[in-house]
Amino acid sequence: MSVYVVTHKNYKKPEIACYKTLLVGAYKGHILGEYVLNDDNGDNISEKNANYCELTGLYWIWKNTNDDYAGIVHYRRYFCNSLSSKKILKEKTILKKLKSYDMIVPFRRKLKTSVLAQYCERSGFKKDIELTRKVISELYHEYLNDFDDVFNNNYVYFYNMFITKSNILNEYCEWLFNILFKVEELCDISEYDNYQKRIFGFLSERLFTVFIKYKKYKLCETGIINTEEKHKFPKSILIALKRFLYG
Repeated sequence: MSVYVVTHKNYKKPEIACYKTLLVGAYKGHILGEYVLNDDNGDNISEKNANYCELTGLYWIWKNTNDDYAGIVHYRRYFCNSLSSKKILKEKTILKKLKSYDMIVPFRRKLKTSVLAQYCERSGFKKDIELTRKVISELYHEYLNDFDDVFNNNYVYFYNMFITKSNILNEYCEWLFNILFKVEELCDISEYDNYQKRIFGFLSERLFTVFIKYKKYKLCETGIINTEEKHKFPKSILIALKRFLYG
């Protein structure tokens, strides 16, 4: 089992067994150390990192590894035991959870508005959502009802983070990249700024919710620890925050 910690900068080797550092956008020539895996070897899309973000790492995992269980987290974000816990999930706990659940995912995020409206306000343009819907209707028409339901509703699983069985990861990646590569062919982003050009990373966060909703997987929702945050919240504030964020 391996959980891949995607990073784009100098980051020390994870000290917890089963976590492996994966440099994304490695085609730029960065070298971080012998223990670091790079996403620019084997079958890869490393050169697309500016548009696909951590997905160049996910693609590399899909195409170049064969773990029975695999997952993806970020250099500063890990799964933990609860919203307030500071303990990163270890291999023993992960495997125990995956005996009862299909996937480990972040707590579901409850938005103040619809997923579509939030995307347009924070990440990109409605026309790109409409184009993605059109592509799904052509490639995976059976997902269309769940696509509409997710984008018209107000909850989503953010961060592009999950841990699961290899067959589920493979199925998800085939579905996701078939959609995104087709959208990429049809979408002109030449006038987008650098933030808007991260379009495929942004789209995938919403599409992940569509995929798991359609599949009806049994999900183990858990908290996220941000290793760069120094402050601590009182328990009462954490409870209120959880209710606000996740409903």
